[in-house]
Amino acid sequence: KQWYQRRVAITAGDNINFLFSYFVLLSLRNMLQRIVPIFVGILLIVNAYKSYDNYKILRATVSTAAEYEVVSDLEEADLLEIFSDPHTGSLDLLIAPQNLALAGGQLTIGRIQYKVLMKDVGESVRGERQQFLSAAPLAVGDFDYTSYHSLSEMYAHLDKLASDHADMAETFNLPGTTYSGNHIQAIRITKNIAEGTSLDKPLLWLDGGIHAREWVSPATVMYIIDTLLGEQPDEADKATQIDALLTTYQFIIAPDINPDGYEYSREHDRLWRKTRKPSGCQYNMENWWGGCYYKMCYGADPNRNWSADWGGTGVSTNPCSQVYPGKHAFDQENTRIVKEYLETMQSKLKLYVTYHSYSQLFLTPVGYNVTAPPDADHHLVVGQAVVDAIEARNGVRYINQQSAALYPASGDSADWAYEILGLGDSYTFELRDTGYYGFELPTDQIKPTGEENVDGLLALIANINQS
Repeated sequence: KQWYQRRVAITAGDNINFLFSYFVLLSLRNMLQRIVPIFVGILLIVNAYKSYDNYKILRATVSTAAEYEVVSDLEEADLLEIFSDPHTGSLDLLIAPQNLALAGGQLTIGRIQYKVLMKDVGESVRGERQQFLSAAPLAVGDFDYTSYHSLSEMYAHLDKLASDHADMAETFNLPGTTYSGNHIQAIRITKNIAEGTSLDKPLLWLDGGIHAREWVSPATVMYIIDTLLGEQPDEADKATQIDALLTTYQFIIAPDINPDGYEYSREHDRLWRKTRKPSGCQYNMENWWGGCYYKMCYGADPNRNWSADWGGTGVSTNPCSQVYPGKHAFDQENTRIVKEYLETMQSKLKLYVTYHSYSQLFLTPVGYNVTAPPDADHHLVVGQAVVDAIEARNGVRYINQQSAALYPASGDSADWAYEILGLGDSYTFELRDTGYYGFELPTDQIKPTGEENVDGLLALIANINQS
């Protein structure tokens, strides 16, 4: 009996201790939930721009699906980031200093040859950031091609162009706002824009900036807009040709269709690629209280988020991956906004063009299947005219090829326009360069990139199907 009483007392004491420990842990959890975000916020304020000190970019020769799988597995293991889309037979790989030995060893084991393309990415990022932070501020509405500009500067310039060319240009926001509350602004350009019949003209759509870090993309699109409105003296010889195009067509152009990611790349992480909407836990692993076992991930790849073979190939189920396609097609506000607008314009749409960087490519449908589509011969003719015109301008050679020529990828915007909207002329430009500078293309190459792509675009329009 005494033993039983002692046992009951011990058990009761254990229960009290358990309950006390439980409530202490619960209080600590609640306190941490309040304190940790504040602490993280302080860290972000102190160190708001991501450092890439001692990160390296390697160029790996990848010529088979098996070799690509080796590299892809290393990316899934968070040992590297595939920096360039695999269209050219090689992959540029961003590797943090702590992962260099292990990742390099695994590449060697996989018999994948590689070389160092950039020894210190951080040095390059710092230099570029210092340059654009020290740039003289522009008057509202002014614009130049000697630096990369903010979203607000681009939008202000579009509004000024519409004001200065009221007979042929108007700006508007695509219906809806992005996750961060931004608008996607577009400009419509055509002759006699105030006349109701101008809305019935065949429509040519151009967009840029779908990947945040590809800064030369929206800059190039802005240069094309300036040229169409006669704002670039170096393009004056094309005035008659452009006048004829504006008589026949209406252009609708959105320079940046991932505004959340673009501004984040300017303010926090130069090499950010995706959108900014929270996407889930790394490897989809949650802990016992509903948080993330490793870390929370942000954004989806907006060029894997379209419904053409969504989630099929060239994507990852890991929400932290650079090629995470989202939970389902169009779950990212910015892609849904563009999709819904283009659907309303489907009957008028004659051309879809999206500008990316880098690699110097002109990519034709389709991107998720290596089998050539029925109209591949037409695409070949169009592409050859485009790359020839580009080379004739500044001597820079782009390659004309099917988007899936080497490694397929599902869910891109050009495939959606081609397959879902039934638009035969739907293309992707990969702008300068071929990797020496990569996404951090020097500012003295902005204008030449714009120049050659004006010529490329004019050659493209001259060869599209008119039916």
